[in-house]
Amino acid sequence: MQQLMLSFDGAYPPQEVLDAVQAGKIGAICLFKHRNVETPAQVRRLTEALQQAARAGGQPPLLIGIDQEGGQLIAIAAGATELPGNMALGATRSTELAAKAGYVLGRELLAMGINLNFAPALDVNINPRNSVIGIRAFGDQPALVGELGAALIQAMQEQGVLAVAKHFPGHGDTSIDPHFGAPVNHHNRQRLETVELAPFRRAIEANVVAIMTAHVTFEALDPEHPATQSALVLNGLLRQEMGFNGLIISDALDMYAASRIGSVAGVRAALEAGVDLALMGHIENQLAIVDELAEQARPDAVNRILAARASLPTTLPPLDVVGCAEHQAIAQEIADRSITLVTDDGRLPLCPTPETKIAVITVQPTDLTPADTSSSVTVTLGKAIRRRHSNVCEINIPYQAPETSIGDALEACRDAGLVVVGTIAASEDESQAALVRALHERGQSPVVVALRTPYDIVAFPMIETYLCAYGVRTVTCEAVAKVLFGEIEARGILPCAIPGIESQDIIA
Repeated sequence: MQQLMLSFDGAYPPQEVLDAVQAGKIGAICLFKHRNVETPAQVRRLTEALQQAARAGGQPPLLIGIDQEGGQLIAIAAGATELPGNMALGATRSTELAAKAGYVLGRELLAMGINLNFAPALDVNINPRNSVIGIRAFGDQPALVGELGAALIQAMQEQGVLAVAKHFPGHGDTSIDPHFGAPVNHHNRQRLETVELAPFRRAIEANVVAIMTAHVTFEALDPEHPATQSALVLNGLLRQEMGFNGLIISDALDMYAASRIGSVAGVRAALEAGVDLALMGHIENQLAIVDELAEQARPDAVNRILAARASLPTTLPPLDVVGCAEHQAIAQEIADRSITLVTDDGRLPLCPTPETKIAVITVQPTDLTPADTSSSVTVTLGKAIRRRHSNVCEINIPYQAPETSIGDALEACRDAGLVVVGTIAASEDESQAALVRALHERGQSPVVVALRTPYDIVAFPMIETYLCAYGVRTVTCEAVAKVLFGEIEARGILPCAIPGIESQDIIA
């Protein structure tokens, strides 16, 4: 069944999967960070085994996909370049940097044998409470999202990796995570045209190979079905009205919003609605489902899949391009250009005396949604500041910290002459907000750096020095330290509106 994209457990493909690939029963595989990824070299061994099985059966190259967006969602780290994410690119307003990101993603993924990347997200992040998208979006301006997305798509596809624009028709104005609930978009068709659909039209103009569906119900398009399972959305809107002739790929069909009618029923409904390639995620007994749904294969969809497979490169770049110095420099350049100074009371750049104690309080990253790999990251903001000032006290607190942790942190920095707090979604975490407010009330008003979404300042509007960094990766922490100590200017521009803060509408 060519229309199903399977997954499996293990750092090497199980024999039953290799046999199915060789027999032509499987045409696409999705890899996941926690199930299949150890190191870049191991990933290449895994993908080579899959492609060897395809060759042994006389099959075209296998589609092998992964989520390697940058920022919040990076399936392969452990030596691969950890790029800042889309919202950091949005803050740079630079199509040139977006293209550089696409170049790095394409070159490194292909070197590891991955030829399909579930990126970029073209959702217009209108809703500050949209935890599942957030910094995965370029911003809240359709033109900005479309232009940066198109630049990334073209550069990545030039390197031989197929781009997947997601999540169609747009996941940016939701507050419910489809992994756990059933989000609904209530806007009328005119609003959808000007906001949600505009970036996807731009991606189609840029010849994006694939578009991924959203498990969101759009009342103005089809009030009864989520887009993934709606013929009105996929055939009516995407195919006929928008003229998209590439691959339609579903988002993972094990999510609640798609599987609530039953796992197999959800897959079948997506195929019947017009999905070409159904991403089964973590659904159980996937090989059995391949046999069960074999007779549902649509010739038009199979032809599109085979055409995509025939276009795939068979010669891979050397593995040593993964994480190379050129790519790391690009990641740092993006981070350096993204840091945004929202407000300042004149304290920046920092000029502490050698005796000044700087307390750096950071939050332990956690996966705030299943579409998140932040929990594997160690925040290095304290280390980056220590490289510039020796008298540093580093304090780490958990997300949604208990009162005892907040009390301990406040006590540990009581004698600090300067406090820097790196927050993570503090607008949704009262413990972080309470910490910042307590510091301010006792006269230690901290420099606050939002290390995830830029909205944290709404929880402590009295803070006078506030920066947005859009990520927790090492290059971002280094860029923040550079800005704090005046080594570089904060050149980023808010890519989305914060209540009470004006955003600038500029594309460089």
